[in-house]
Order: sequence, then structure tokens, then C-alpha cells
Amino acid sequence: MPSRIPAELMDLLEADALGHLATTRADGTPHVTPLWIDHDGDAVLVNVRLDRVKAANMRERPAVALSVVDPKNPYRYLAISGRVVSWSEDGWRQHMDALSRRYLKVDQYPWSFPGERRAIFRIEVTRVYYETGDVEVAEA
Repeated sequence: MPSRIPAELMDLLEADALGHLATTRADGTPHVTPLWIDHDGDAVLVNVRLDRVKAANMRERPAVALSVVDPKNPYRYLAISGRVVSWSEDGWRQHMDALSRRYLKVDQYPWSFPGERRAIFRIEVTRVYYETGDVEVAEA
């Protein structure tokens, strides 16, 4: 399987499709949550509150998986495996504002609160599975 996201599916990381991030808890069980997604070239970016389970999981166990389904065609999707290679609190607020413009069509992230701590986690893609959604439907 390729380890690069095909160019014809990059729009799934640039529009308003939600991703579903799978991490692993300390006891080995999976933890899956929907979240906003972004990319920086071939790396996937997720912006996560540091008090969330997924943040602790990614810091302690960097292997993750992410799926993104096209909201206009559920048969067009990405399934990504990867590793968290870094995380930083630098620039998280500007990043959340940019994601808010994309996902909510508002200029600023509306759910921020005093003392909030977030980080941008950078995921190196190691495996990609995808479907382009090209299906033939028989006419009745």
C-alpha cells in the first residue's frame, strides 16, 4: 500500500470532512474520536486539547490511524496509518482559528477558554488505503 496520500484525495484533508482518529489506551484498547484535520504536505496535523485522552495516548503511544470519508460520497475515503513524530503548543490558537474558518465559517475558534492548552500533533503517514468512490450503479 502506498505511504503517500494520492493527490486526487488531498481535498479530503482540505475541506470540511471530519476525520476519525484512532489511538491506543495504556491498557491496549482502542480509542476513536472525530476531529478536525489538516495537513502540511504529506504530514497530517491534528490540533488537540492536552487534557484529552487522545493527547495522552499520542504522546505515550505514537502509532495512530485516521479515516476520512467524503461527506458527498461515502464510498470515497482515506484510511491512514501513521506515527506521531512531533507535537507542539506553538501556534495552536492560530491553527484552530484557521480550522474554524474552514469547518465553522467563523473567524475565531468559538470554544476556547482561559488557560486552555492545546498542541498540534504531526503525524507521519506510513500507510494509506483509499477508495475513489467510483461505483457503477445499475439503473432500475
